[in-house]
Amino acid sequence: MRFKSIYIWYGTPLALIVIWVFAVYIPFSSQVRNRERSLESVKQERKQVETSIITISRQAKSDDKWKESLNEFKAQAPLIDMMPDFIREIEKAARNRGVIVDNVTSIHSTIDTEQKSYVINPVFEFELKGGFLETGRFLEELSKRIAFRGIQKARISYNEKQYPPVTGRYTIEFKALKGKIFEGK
Repeated sequence: MRFKSIYIWYGTPLALIVIWVFAVYIPFSSQVRNRERSLESVKQERKQVETSIITISRQAKSDDKWKESLNEFKAQAPLIDMMPDFIREIEKAARNRGVIVDNVTSIHSTIDTEQKSYVINPVFEFELKGGFLETGRFLEELSKRIAFRGIQKARISYNEKQYPPVTGRYTIEFKALKGKIFEGK
């Protein structure tokens, strides 16, 4: 009988512990693990959403910069129809710098009207006469314009008997718009 009481005294708490483990602890721990997994998945989704938001905001900033530069280009680049006025404006800027524009020749073979772009690159040959520094300042000022694309060729000559001492032929490429772009937008 003594063993029966020992079984009862030790067996009952042991049985209660086993019942509690299977009835309470295991289901509760599985719920905790499920919630931890769902919390991890939510954290992963949150990271993905944050990276998407950052990417979208960077793209929006980039788009805004492109639109701003396009609007600036449209405002400052001449239309191909208005190139004579643009060239006159360049001649006036040259005179203000102390450089004489002796001759301007358009090189028509460079204008491709079949091109599907809104921007074309007309090329002109300028004969400039002036001091070396003045001509350099004028060309530097010209290169800061949005419509300026680059100097393709330059040939400078120096003559002490002639004033101004430096003359040169510069083949300069510009950017011009074919027509009014994005009128309806």
